Amino acid sequence: MADTTSSVQTHYGSGELVDRILEALAAAGHDTANPTVEMLNLIDQLHGGGFNSTKAQAELVGFAKESRVVDAGCGVGGSSRYLAHTYGCRIEAIDLTPEYVEAAERLNELCGLGDRITVRQGSVTDLPYEDQSADIVWCQNVSMNVEDKPAMFAEAYRVLSPGGRYTISHAAQGPAGEPHYPLPWAMEPSYSHLGTPEQVLGWLEDAGFRIIEHLKEGGAGARARSRPARWVQASSWGRTCRNVSPIPPARPGKAGWSAC
Repeated sequence: MADTTSSVQTHYGSGELVDRILEALAAAGHDTANPTVEMLNLIDQLHGGGFNSTKAQAELVGFAKESRVVDAGCGVGGSSRYLAHTYGCRIEAIDLTPEYVEAAERLNELCGLGDRITVRQGSVTDLPYEDQSADIVWCQNVSMNVEDKPAMFAEAYRVLSPGGRYTISHAAQGPAGEPHYPLPWAMEPSYSHLGTPEQVLGWLEDAGFRIIEHLKEGGAGARARSRPARWVQASSWGRTCRNVSPIPPARPGKAGWSAC
């Protein structure tokens, strides 16, 4: 586990992230002396599908003003800022990579959202939050780097209050076996932990969630557990899980990963 943690931090860690983001936006003609959430959203969505997938996932979940949200694997905080700004949520964000945490904190302050978003460094398998303290746990394309998914899902369940919801995007292993590397989340297999769609859904159920709906890639409704899914919703004892994946399957002939 320690080796995986180190590999993930090395994979994502990079210096001067904020300066590089602002330089890129300035080069595109934006007024970076007065950064806004909308401006940063053009470049701060570090997951498959980008900003469009964040908006779609948020619309699927549904948020109330002042919702208590845990952003489990926040990256540089793009989704946290969007949710706080658009829906008025209060966010507790966490990420494994120190450079991402530092960048998220600075960008939050630049946008005037430092009072609505708290960022910590840590793991999604050991969330530093009280039991039943969140209305929603939000997670985008993090679990591919998490070896112990049962622990990850159990932690999400633990921190959700009755009536709370879990929304997760994930890329799962396809029917043809291991993918070809490098991939966006791993340069080589030692810190890539996909799991099949059936495994992921099973682990969610084992954590206490009940799958109530998932949609096939492409948006059509599906109830069959055997099919790879794009959208999944689940509920148990008042907690809800919605599983979302905007990442397309591997190219034909390239054995590997599929949406789950």
